[in-house]
Amino acid sequence: MKDLIQIMAVFAVILIIIPTIVFLRPNESASKPAFSEKEKIAVYFTESGKTEDFTLEEYMIGSVLAQMPADFDEEALKSQAVLAHTYICRRQLSEAQSPTPALKGALISDDSTLYQSFFTLKAAKEYYGNDYEKAYKKVKSAVKSVENEILTYEGEPIIVAFHAASNGHTQSAKNAWGEDIPYLLSVDSSADKDLDTTECTQTLTAKEFQDKLLDRFPHINFTPLANADSWLKTKTDGIGYVTNLTVCGYDIQPNTFCDILDISSPCFEFTFANTKFTFTSHGFGHLVGMSQYGANAMAEKGSDYKAILTHYFTDTKLQKSTELAQLQ
Repeated sequence: MKDLIQIMAVFAVILIIIPTIVFLRPNESASKPAFSEKEKIAVYFTESGKTEDFTLEEYMIGSVLAQMPADFDEEALKSQAVLAHTYICRRQLSEAQSPTPALKGALISDDSTLYQSFFTLKAAKEYYGNDYEKAYKKVKSAVKSVENEILTYEGEPIIVAFHAASNGHTQSAKNAWGEDIPYLLSVDSSADKDLDTTECTQTLTAKEFQDKLLDRFPHINFTPLANADSWLKTKTDGIGYVTNLTVCGYDIQPNTFCDILDISSPCFEFTFANTKFTFTSHGFGHLVGMSQYGANAMAEKGSDYKAILTHYFTDTKLQKSTELAQLQ
């Protein structure tokens, strides 16, 4: 199996994914909210332009294989499986409420910058190689254990947010995206601090810094390179997350800034010396919701998937998907 951190970097949720779905309101839809075990899930494949149907079990297995290292503890894998089911239920509600033309009737596509990752059988075999059979068997067992469960808040599927590892505390949705989501609060994830390699360094010359930002934000009025040490201003909260950021007075959302400059998380510090910016970041991803490494650490210490999910998602409830359907 590949090195843990390499895997987690691959599986880390891309920073722009969650803001894409945060503002959808599936509770406004009158459509059915949950899948039966036999219902098909359509995935649109952008390169071929074709849509393929998968069973719920196939989708959940493919999602977990694509999103979490298969050598994690089974209780952590169960947590990820519940989130996969919850995510696709919420996607169903969103598409029923407002269909996305580009999906051509599907619920998601294979574009992982817009939708959470999913492996087909072929893709999983290519990724895991000789470890595929072992990985598939373990993930399938985890999926079968929780196949009918989803995570809800006040009767609706939650917004699914997870990341590879935090700086020791997860970040609230309020700080990350300016959206006050009551179950996406900052919670303790102390085990993440034990993972030394969650600290990453990125160095850019002032010219590289300028070019990358102008490519996305051409209206930034940069002062001369000689004044580069004054370009970037940040404010952080009490646990190290950048909450406000300006470049030459131009406001940029911290997650967007990190995405542009390939900084691993919005928990970072920076220095400027010898015409270069050096960023030191902590954790992988947007750092909202469940820390996958933290979930695995909890599982190894004896917590089950229920305890893991209710720890990272405040005041949420595990429900059978069939129970939720009966309430609608």
